[in-house]
Amino acid sequence: MLIDPNQVQWDDAPAPGGQAIDPGKVVWDEPAEASQPQQRGMIAELGRQAGLTARYGIEGIAQAAEIVTEPVRFVTDHAARAMGFSGGKPLGEVASGFADTLGLPKPENATERVVGDINRFAAGGAGMAGAARGVARAVAPAAQQAMGAGAAQVARGPLQAAAEGMAANPGMQIAGAAGTGLGAGIAREEGGGTVAQIVAGLAGGMSAAGLTQAARSVGQAAKRLVPVRHRVVDQRIDEALKQAGVNWSEVPEQVRRLVREDAAQALKTGDDLNADALSRLVEFRRVGATPTRGTVSLDPVQITREQNLARMGANASDEGLHGLARVQNDNNRALIDNLNRLGADSADDAFAAGERAISGLQRGLDAQKANVDHLYSQARDSAGRSFPLDGHSFTTTASKLLDDNLLGGALPESVQSHLNRIAQGQVPFTVDYAQQLATAIGKLQRGTSDGQTRMALGLVRRALDDTPIMEMGQQGPAAGARMTGTTAPYAGGPELGQQAVDAFNKARLANKMMMRRIERIPGLKAVYEGNATPDDFVQKHVISSAAKGQDVQALASLLRSTDHQAHEAVRASIAQHLKQAAIGIASDEGGKFSASGFNRALFRLRAQRKLKAFFSPEEIEQLQAVGRVSHYTTAQPAGSAVNNSNSGTFLMGRGLDLLDRLSSKLPLFNIGTTVSGGIRSVQQRQAQNVGAALARRPQPQTGNPPAITFGTLQNAGAE
Repeated sequence: MLIDPNQVQWDDAPAPGGQAIDPGKVVWDEPAEASQPQQRGMIAELGRQAGLTARYGIEGIAQAAEIVTEPVRFVTDHAARAMGFSGGKPLGEVASGFADTLGLPKPENATERVVGDINRFAAGGAGMAGAARGVARAVAPAAQQAMGAGAAQVARGPLQAAAEGMAANPGMQIAGAAGTGLGAGIAREEGGGTVAQIVAGLAGGMSAAGLTQAARSVGQAAKRLVPVRHRVVDQRIDEALKQAGVNWSEVPEQVRRLVREDAAQALKTGDDLNADALSRLVEFRRVGATPTRGTVSLDPVQITREQNLARMGANASDEGLHGLARVQNDNNRALIDNLNRLGADSADDAFAAGERAISGLQRGLDAQKANVDHLYSQARDSAGRSFPLDGHSFTTTASKLLDDNLLGGALPESVQSHLNRIAQGQVPFTVDYAQQLATAIGKLQRGTSDGQTRMALGLVRRALDDTPIMEMGQQGPAAGARMTGTTAPYAGGPELGQQAVDAFNKARLANKMMMRRIERIPGLKAVYEGNATPDDFVQKHVISSAAKGQDVQALASLLRSTDHQAHEAVRASIAQHLKQAAIGIASDEGGKFSASGFNRALFRLRAQRKLKAFFSPEEIEQLQAVGRVSHYTTAQPAGSAVNNSNSGTFLMGRGLDLLDRLSSKLPLFNIGTTVSGGIRSVQQRQAQNVGAALARRPQPQTGNPPAITFGTLQNAGAE
């Protein structure tokens, strides 16, 4: 250090004024580079701060661990001194020395020292919380292993409760520790003693923990407030929708979320919700279309404004005026997309769909017929012979049925010949023979278009199915006896096996059920008789108004159980039929959705309860929503004055273009931009301000109509 000789008094020479120099006030002239801390670059400073953070973390965790190590060191130090050895150092000092060994920087000023206190206390708090959590988890297994389950349960309580208490709310504990370090550090730097530092540390810890808890409470309250607000809005929505016959709880959640936001905006005005407008909004959100104030309210004046503005904007070249026209186009596409998602865009053509349905039904019939044939093949006696049937009973019953229905002359000659030979005993009338005859009758039924012939063959088939078994070895009409499931001996032969009789009865029952199903389902009957044609099968047996709903439901159930892909093909054909009713044969991009055409087709299918045979209740509701939204987007209620001819709106659109051109030549007036901007603003309000349509306004008091004056008309026009 350099000494300024001019400011030093040697020995005890008097200073100017007769006073001695105080050595403590000697001014030492230090070099300029040591008078202030050396300036560091940004990279160096960042490295220094990272090193300080590492030091604080090491020292903080070590100082927190002294809660455990210091009591142990107190005992070990006394023992070491008794044996002549020196004691150890506190763990915090050891950690500081370790940080020095690593070359970590030390704090240089009061700010860095206080920051170090905060970080050390926070690191210690985090370490204590983590250790306490580990202790809480380890107490139960360790205690149980050492003392047994019963004693461990008793001893575990206090220790685990203490550990769990220390591990609880680690965030708040860390914040409290940081506050303690802040308070104690500031007190130290201000010259406070030990007691002052302790008091300041406690105050800082309590304040930080309190602020943390307050912030957490506010966050939790905010989280609780969201569902509470939702419940309030939901209650108002539910009350309004009940008036419109809509069950709010059955609306899909993604739709509920959107409607809830719209309703919350409307309720900010303090008015009630309009039930009809709200139900229409639900439909829009369900199908993914964009509602406007006019389409939700169906107010004729509002609809007039929106429709005419859309046409006028579309006829103008300013893209900023195309908003409402774009909304209408997007809604048109949204309606079509709903039908595509139900299979309309992936449906086969009519022939392919019919072919799939016929093939699926034919496979089901083949399986049933194979089962019947298998059961009949088991109807044999112990010697393997086919059961004899009562030919007299069969021919008598068949002739009576034909005579009663005046169809004797309609029976084909080949079948009449079989009846004669059976009646005369010229052929062995067994189960095998009856099966062959049944097959021949079926082929004749499928091959003829004559109604009387088909009916006559059906009567013979009924008599054949009801023919009883004869006991083997007996002849003549007296021998005929209907089997009831019990075995009976026949003259001169072995007993008819019970197993064979059961098989015959099962075969006959299976055949009756198959034929009954065929007769009950026209589409299946057409396949069985060979009259089904692929190109019109779905139209004729499903979509056509001539197809009864119960027959369609039975056909759908049969397809679902026999061939799922065939069922899906018919379902897609129905969706395609509805789409064609809406846009004809146009493409999705060029088709204009016809609300009347779609709703007529949907009504016919729904009225006959055909939709539920192929679509789920949610899908049917979706289809109905499509129909309603298509009506809302094109509705022109009484009182509206939409310029459907497009003549006036065309001229207005071209007029806007003319104003734009004039504005470009006469920028001082800027008329075109002003008008276009105003129209654009109106369009945006109509497209987005749905809440105005949901809020139910109080009805004005009605009284005597005012006298119509010129001023009144002026005011009305202004509105």
